[in-house]
Amino acid sequence: MALDSRADAVLVYGPGAMPTEMAVEMSREFTAPRALVWALVSDTNRWDRVTGLKPPRYTWVVEQGRRVRRAEAREMGFDIAWLEPPYRWVEGRMIEAERRFVKGPAQAGGFTVWLEDHSVPGEKVVRTRVRARAWVRAPWLIAAVQRVKFARALPRYLDAIGALLRDTPMDERAAGDEAEPAAVRARRLARGYANEIVTGTRTPTDSPVLRARLDALSQNPEAAGWTDRFEHLLNELADDDVAALRPFELARHWQTSRRETLYACLLATEAGLLDLRWQIICPTCRVPAAHVAALADLKNSSHCEACDIGYGIDFARHVEAVFAPNAAVRRVSPATYCASSPAFLPHVLAQVQVAAASRGEWPIELPAGSLHLRTLYSRLVADLELDQTNRDVVVTLTAAGLRVNAVPCAQAQSRLIVENETNEPVVLLLERSGWSADIASGIVVAAFPGFMRLFATDAPAAGVELAVGEVALVFTDLTGSTALYERIGDAKAFALVEEHFRVVTQVVEAAGGSVVKTMGDAVMAGFPSLRDAVGASVGMVRAHDLAFPDGDLTVKIGVHAGPCLIVRANDRLDYFGTTVNVAARLQAQASPGEVVFSETMLRWPGVPEHVRGLEQRTFMANLKGIAGEQSLIAVKP
Repeated sequence: MALDSRADAVLVYGPGAMPTEMAVEMSREFTAPRALVWALVSDTNRWDRVTGLKPPRYTWVVEQGRRVRRAEAREMGFDIAWLEPPYRWVEGRMIEAERRFVKGPAQAGGFTVWLEDHSVPGEKVVRTRVRARAWVRAPWLIAAVQRVKFARALPRYLDAIGALLRDTPMDERAAGDEAEPAAVRARRLARGYANEIVTGTRTPTDSPVLRARLDALSQNPEAAGWTDRFEHLLNELADDDVAALRPFELARHWQTSRRETLYACLLATEAGLLDLRWQIICPTCRVPAAHVAALADLKNSSHCEACDIGYGIDFARHVEAVFAPNAAVRRVSPATYCASSPAFLPHVLAQVQVAAASRGEWPIELPAGSLHLRTLYSRLVADLELDQTNRDVVVTLTAAGLRVNAVPCAQAQSRLIVENETNEPVVLLLERSGWSADIASGIVVAAFPGFMRLFATDAPAAGVELAVGEVALVFTDLTGSTALYERIGDAKAFALVEEHFRVVTQVVEAAGGSVVKTMGDAVMAGFPSLRDAVGASVGMVRAHDLAFPDGDLTVKIGVHAGPCLIVRANDRLDYFGTTVNVAARLQAQASPGEVVFSETMLRWPGVPEHVRGLEQRTFMANLKGIAGEQSLIAVKP
């Protein structure tokens, strides 16, 4: 299945001798859905790389009271600089990218793409027609040279994308989940594709070092079946694809489980193939604002240059674990050619600009679910829930703020309609708030048993307390152990207690949690969600009763969820705060064989399913250090 048609470049000359505008325009047709084609063609970072531009140095400057990107590079013997105002795009429909030069011979340049459906009578396949235009405004000679570069680059660019789609099975091209951004699916299809135009450069691996460390990984029985995957990843994928590997994205790509893939990445890190890094995600633009090599390098707060905001770091929401090749194995050098590419903002459905006292209208495919709207500069926000997609989204901006409504379509195609009643131009972003990337958040990794076993000493710096918006903690205690020591002696009793720890640890890890520490006969464990913590606690009681059927040793458990702090204690990662104290106090309220948690937590998602049909008792109790009498529930599996 080849490209459906091919048109030659059309060279467009502007009037006048100096300066002049020259452009190259080209059309193509692809057998693939429009959103997927848009995601591939509209990646201006890829386009700038294909045209031979050098990666610029980016900074932020204020122009007319607004922060914009300023870039500097050297091209054709000239030192050049330009401003990069926010690009304009609508997913699946168009992109308009423009640069305004403030240094060097050129005045302006840009890249524009329009897309439309193109059906052929009698055919059931989905076709998309693309029109692309690359242009520059500069003195005649400079413009002519750049025009030649565009005329060579644009067909190479479109043909390479066409080849990728041609080599992708039809069902993969047509498949799509409207909740998933097209840019994410496009990146997954392009990963590992053998065409540098599509994927970018690939620095070589140090083959002897790679072989030695792969051999080391293969000696670990827990890594069985993963060695070949990492060998292919490190040998074949482009620098851009391996510079910040998300384990859950790899799981989707490899069609493996998330837990197994995360653990495999941790084992590969232990073997020296990968390095574990921590990215700090901006809560406003939802892209990485910084990264550190270890938890000890994390601070309590961070700053996003793009949004020009500072924010306190929530370890559960703002910190992500990613992996990169170890420098001794492969020294990757990813380069940013265009920082404003929509590929870096996959959750943004549309970014549009409307002049002062004006109205803008764009056709758009709207997914059902939660949408978030925000404006740059004025920082107005609004949220919207769509129960169906055939609606128009009408946004009105006034001096008093932002209003948004979903109204029935006047026509078959949904539209984004923006009415700007202010005396300033506005840039509006429409985002999928119900979608989140395949992110291994800090708290998910910190609660992961493999991380605690292999990297427990990767903890915050001494004196630094990292906030966690929500974590579920479990405290267990063993009853009957004191009498057991007196009756059968220390050695035999200790062996039984060790077996108790083994049973508890096995259940905790199977439920996605990790044992944080043991304290005498007690265990403290952490989980990413209360649902998992309650399910594990019920499972611990049952497993313990099976392991110790004579009843000499019983376990009692307290569970609580909420905000807390991650700290360094005894050179290991530990939790601190009220949530920790409440979980410990709840354990003290449990009778042997019971799991106790607050009554309010019975209404948390997933909790009722774990306790349905179990013996329950509700009671009131005062918890040491907690104000007021608490309503508690005890369940007995």
